[in-house]
Amino acid sequence: MSSTSLPAELVRRYRRLFSFYDRDGDGRHTLEGDFEPVAVRIARRWQGRHSRFPDLLGLLLDTYRHENERRDRNHDGMVDGEEFVASHGRVFAAFGADPQAAREFMARSAGGFFDVLDLDGDGQLELDDLAAFAAAYGHSTAGIAANVDRMLAALGLPPGRLPRQAFLTLVEQYWFDPSPEAPGRHLFDGVELVTA
Repeated sequence: MSSTSLPAELVRRYRRLFSFYDRDGDGRHTLEGDFEPVAVRIARRWQGRHSRFPDLLGLLLDTYRHENERRDRNHDGMVDGEEFVASHGRVFAAFGADPQAAREFMARSAGGFFDVLDLDGDGQLELDDLAAFAAAYGHSTAGIAANVDRMLAALGLPPGRLPRQAFLTLVEQYWFDPSPEAPGRHLFDGVELVTA
């Protein structure tokens, strides 16, 4: 599926996500410039704590490397905005073809990332966990609490903590539901970004 056949609202979100991930602000994603510094910061949060991931830094680097290579259509070692959006087109088509298999994959992949952020392992992300993720990408965290509480309220949940299942619901909505009513459309709001 090409980016031109994606719903315009999803293209807008994917471009926003591209900007969120573009840590160094150069208009492209590279492992060295964007994802290695993030992996290091996330892994450092676990220092002195027991982690269910014995080599968390290696796991994060392998994951980021795989995702960047998957999106890099021309194999030049970097992903531009069009490649990034096009890669989501393929994922969107796969979701449409087999939503249950896609949800199972998200439970493993996004759920695994949830576990990496969930420092105390209680099955809920605290605002500090979410702020640490945004800060790893170099973003201000000032608007995150209000944004999370807005999404939680829309899901009928109390403020302040994001449960695992709610997180997975929001991720699914962000990636696949173009509806203007989907709370997940706000998943990467709360930080100031310049979008292309």
